[in-house]
Amino acid sequence: MRPAIGRWLKVVLLWQVVVVAVSASYVAVLASGHPRGFAWVAPAIAAVFGTAVPLQVAVMAILRASRGS
Repeated sequence: MRPAIGRWLKVVLLWQVVVVAVSASYVAVLASGHPRGFAWVAPAIAAVFGTAVPLQVAVMAILRASRGS
């Protein structure tokens, strides 16, 4: 089970890096011509948090299961 969890974590972390890179690209492209306010950044922030929050829940479940409680 440990190798499977290791592979899963590598894939999920790689996916998170891809999401952060795409979000950073989005912000960089729109930074020069965005409308007033900060709402234009919302899709990038939502993408990063939307992929990170489920990862935290899964990691906490894995840690709890590995402790045996």
